[in-house]
Amino acid sequence: MKLEKSMQLGELYRELRIARGLKLKDVARENLSVSQLSRFENGQSMLAADKLLIAISGIHMTFSEFGHAINNYQEPKYFQLSTKIAELYNKQDIEGLKALLESEKGSEVFDVYERLNGLIIKAYIYNLDPTYVIPEEETNFLTSYLYEIEEWTEFELFIFGNTMSILSESDLIFLGKAFVDRDKLYQSLTSHKKNAEVVFLNLIVLLVTYRKFYQATYFIESLEKIITYQDMLAMTYLNFLKKLIANLEDGTDDLSDLEHFIVCVEEIGNPLVASYLKMNLLRITNNSEK
Repeated sequence: MKLEKSMQLGELYRELRIARGLKLKDVARENLSVSQLSRFENGQSMLAADKLLIAISGIHMTFSEFGHAINNYQEPKYFQLSTKIAELYNKQDIEGLKALLESEKGSEVFDVYERLNGLIIKAYIYNLDPTYVIPEEETNFLTSYLYEIEEWTEFELFIFGNTMSILSESDLIFLGKAFVDRDKLYQSLTSHKKNAEVVFLNLIVLLVTYRKFYQATYFIESLEKIITYQDMLAMTYLNFLKKLIANLEDGTDDLSDLEHFIVCVEEIGNPLVASYLKMNLLRITNNSEK
């Protein structure tokens, strides 16, 4: 089995190297010889982890790009699950989500990941049906898992970002602050940073819905520290949320300024963003009337 794996990796590596017009001698380094590379490509041996990283760097790929190629250019399994959930959620198909929950049983080798995937699906069922009961034991498991991970990768962002709605307000704020502290090391990765921005925005929206303006402001300031002029989506949404918080704190029913903001977003060619802002404005203002 190991030999088969090494042949798969080696063959893929050779294809990627040749596609770039590189010879083995072009990739070889002081700690990585032509003969080692040749044996690896021919499936005769595996490279040690440090040498594999050198080899990947030698063909001007990142490790994440190489990993994506190994995975047949498909998204990670948890992203595929997210797509299935989103399709069912957008159709408000509660029974479909319950069926997906059943189908995911036994899909993971480790029980902890199966439980986490199940909690994500349950969170979306709860979003559609607030009477759906998720035992406290399960939310405690979720909170413990996230807090015990010292460095949050994309998987932890995925878990936290999709289960916020089933957390208590105190746990939401507690884990939100843990997210700020533990996410810093991976923010130099563009894809991770983009996902982190979405998590920040969803967290802020939820806190505004709960009328936790002080805490929302803390996360707004945290997000402002990482966004740049290139992050137009995050900047647009963030400015809208700041206006919305000011409006709610003033206690005014006049939404004309916010509505004008949404119109401007639509006029500059972002109808999807405008629609998302409208949806959240309706959700938050309706919540204030209850």
